[in-house]
Amino acid sequence: MKSPASGKGSQLCWKKFEGPDVMNPISRLLTLDANVLIAAARQNERTSEKCAEILSKIPELFVLTEPSIIYQEVCGTLARKTGLEEANVARKYLDLIIQPKMLNVCDRNLCVSAFNLCSEYKIYAIDAVYLQVALANSAVLVSLDEEDFIDKLKDKDLPIEAYSVSDFPY
Repeated sequence: MKSPASGKGSQLCWKKFEGPDVMNPISRLLTLDANVLIAAARQNERTSEKCAEILSKIPELFVLTEPSIIYQEVCGTLARKTGLEEANVARKYLDLIIQPKMLNVCDRNLCVSAFNLCSEYKIYAIDAVYLQVALANSAVLVSLDEEDFIDKLKDKDLPIEAYSVSDFPY
């Protein structure tokens, strides 16, 4: 598939995207764990197709709201696993699908507001950052990490929807 960021064929699977200004007024907010974007990009994981399907719903049904650490998690992982060229394609793609005003800076305030979630839900620190962003923005949360993240939220009275990729109903 051609990458919208590079204009040439890529090993990564990125949906053609016209930019963040193309938005349906009834779009809902969505926070994706970095693992969803990585799986969609890599195409060789069993969940790649479902992850790419979720990405295809942006911006028509969903607008992303993400922590700024998403860039390091996605691009850093791809740089390590596939190389810098593919990481740069991913960075450009993230620039297209995340509106700047919807990027939550991982500053002291965000981190301080997130760390109590580690104790409350028994989740990893980085997962707490994604959860805090979803909570702060009333966004739907989606992750591939069922056992260590999403399942730990299911029995709680969360004010947001949280789904594993396989259970994503939209």
